[in-house]
Amino acid sequence: MLKKMGLPIALMITALMVVLAGCGQKANNVSAGGNGGNNEAGTEADTKWPDVLRIGNLPMEDGEASRNADQFAKDLGEYLDIKVETFEGEDYNMMIEAMRSEKIDITTFGPFGYIIAAERSGAKLLAAMNNGPGTEGTSVIIVPKDSPAQTIADLKGKNFLFADPASTTGHLYPRAAIMKAVGIANEEIETYFSNVSFSGGHDKSLLAIANGDADGAATCSQCIKMIADAGLIKEDDVRVIGESDPIAGGGALAYRGDLPAELVEKIREFALAYGEKNPEYFKALGVAGFFPAEDSDFDGVREVAKLLEMSPEEMLE
Repeated sequence: MLKKMGLPIALMITALMVVLAGCGQKANNVSAGGNGGNNEAGTEADTKWPDVLRIGNLPMEDGEASRNADQFAKDLGEYLDIKVETFEGEDYNMMIEAMRSEKIDITTFGPFGYIIAAERSGAKLLAAMNNGPGTEGTSVIIVPKDSPAQTIADLKGKNFLFADPASTTGHLYPRAAIMKAVGIANEEIETYFSNVSFSGGHDKSLLAIANGDADGAATCSQCIKMIADAGLIKEDDVRVIGESDPIAGGGALAYRGDLPAELVEKIREFALAYGEKNPEYFKALGVAGFFPAEDSDFDGVREVAKLLEMSPEEMLE
């Protein structure tokens, strides 16, 4: 049975779990195109902008990343000329539920988190946060620098950390990579290792490996440098011994599906231009900015989820 690991470290920095949103001044009716321009946001009768826009985010200990997130929210509020509030969640599951219960209007999910949120919370796609077309990232399997393990197979019987049940790079893709590397079925993962736990975030997994508190872990390929740049670990504290297939899509900037269409279009407009306005915001996250995206861009992630034969409920259990 998968367990959530309670490491005594209050961190949550990850390129795919960030405060995100965007927007502008009120305009006449504009097609929203929530999923790459193909879906409508809200209804004709629901055109009134909210008095308060609520942005969901996950806690970050790194001061620079937190300041960048605050600046994003400030810029958003000024662009929209409406009040902006933030909602802080503990993990993907809480953020998905927060959108379903209308506690948040906008947030960023990892690819699989977005797929679950679209199914369970009516989330729709605004843009993708990545380094542009053709720059798909991967998930990597890491071990402490002095570990004798050279391959994933060498971790048999050892303890292993995934990040978050709904994390694409911290659970979904590395799980499939492990199955492929050692030739086991999905249901055999928990018995292949001596213990399988969820750390609660990429940062926590990296810190556990750097400190020698776990034998192996899964994280996003860009997370190692990102956490190292934040001064939390050194890049050579960890060593990569395995890698997943490329992951299309990127971080999904998503909105609550019943937001007014004109507001959604302004959010997209702001988000796509934010890389030029504040490149430091994205530099801290290890990506270049927001880019146009289609819901179909995430079909590869859906295929991996299908391969694992695990429902969203099982992933989030």
